[in-house]
Amino acid sequence: MDAAGRTAAGDGMTAADREALEALVFHWGDAYEIEHTEARGWRARRRDGLGGWLTAASPEGLLAGISADYQVKPVPRPGGEGTVRDPDA
Repeated sequence: MDAAGRTAAGDGMTAADREALEALVFHWGDAYEIEHTEARGWRARRRDGLGGWLTAASPEGLLAGISADYQVKPVPRPGGEGTVRDPDA
């Protein structure tokens, strides 16, 4: 995984956690830097530099936080304006 979703071999992540991280990065990685580490847990921050880290105890919690943050102020995305995304995506 790259800077949008940092992880390394031997990081202690389960296969389910790795899949959840990949899904979050796939759907939200152009707007948010997303990562999971054993020390920091699940977290994301806007790529436009507004605000700080959103943190959660689970990938579902992080998805809810990202969705709520994006609904309030969409993050501008490459090639177009920010649009409201389906939180179930």
